[in-house]
Amino acid sequence: MVFVDNYFGDRFFGSMRIPAPADALRAARALLNLTQTTAADRANILRRSLSTVETSERLPDTNLKLVDFYMAQGIEFVGDTKIGEEITRAGAKWVAPATTELGNAMVGEFHVETTPVSFRAARALLNKEQNEVAEDAKLSRETVKALEKGVRWASSHQALRDYYESIGIEFTGWGDTATGRFYGVGVRWKASKPYAENE
Repeated sequence: MVFVDNYFGDRFFGSMRIPAPADALRAARALLNLTQTTAADRANILRRSLSTVETSERLPDTNLKLVDFYMAQGIEFVGDTKIGEEITRAGAKWVAPATTELGNAMVGEFHVETTPVSFRAARALLNKEQNEVAEDAKLSRETVKALEKGVRWASSHQALRDYYESIGIEFTGWGDTATGRFYGVGVRWKASKPYAENE
């Protein structure tokens, strides 16, 4: 059996491009902090079509059009698969430099986050509302909302991160806490978590 390490927007089986899993599309939109309406308008697709590809495997052409749009914004889709099997470790993250040794010329070429994790993207990958995550993580909805905006309350931040990691979500990225510059921030399922919709 052939093993393929997918970069969804750029790899092919013959001439067939691989659509991104619905949860990875949701995570990509969350990283860009776009509503469904705004993302659909900017990608030049119908909002109801965007909603469909974020919850199912239907409309592969629309899926790939959305992949192209997100990639043009600096998003990278990640995941592993074997031919004939489901995708594992699916997710999305900001494109990051290949090395941690950054010259001044490279700094402006990549998107920078000011926090090392994206809780908004993690929730999108999981496909849950803020109140659901708050209840499961034993936090208030307002706390979850604030943490998604980048507020750094140490104990609450760790509690929410622990919650997501305990259910199989892996946070990507690297950076420097001293300068507050983080690259490649995103989310994906851990190796032990097969791709599956989490309704």
